[in-house]
Amino acid sequence: MDLEEVLACADLVGRSGAAGFEVGYLDDDPTNPRWYAHAQYRGARVIVEDHPTPSAAADALAQRILAGAKCRCGRLVATSPYGAVAYNGTLLTGERWTHEQARQTGQCLWRRAGPRWDPSCTAPPITITGARQ
Repeated sequence: MDLEEVLACADLVGRSGAAGFEVGYLDDDPTNPRWYAHAQYRGARVIVEDHPTPSAAADALAQRILAGAKCRCGRLVATSPYGAVAYNGTLLTGERWTHEQARQTGQCLWRRAGPRWDPSCTAPPITITGARQ
């Protein structure tokens, strides 16, 4: 198991505003392990299932969260140098994203670096002021 994939997913889930994150197995069959991962948001759950390892489930969940997301720089998130997959579709926010919008706005490549997913842009991180300590 690649623990960094699970940690990177947990970090991404937290940074995306989820209230919960879980990785678990679907059954006790040792010959065909099936793992799931899910993130809980307000009234919605993003889930992936039927992966051979916990790290594969966590990576699939991270990919699903990032596909259809917009980076804080305003561009469409891509997890591959070949481009984003949310062209002419609906983002996770429910917003429609056309080919023309994607072409005009551009893409921001996100890559996993150890236990964290990071964008290729230089947009400053989002900070919350006045937060309770």
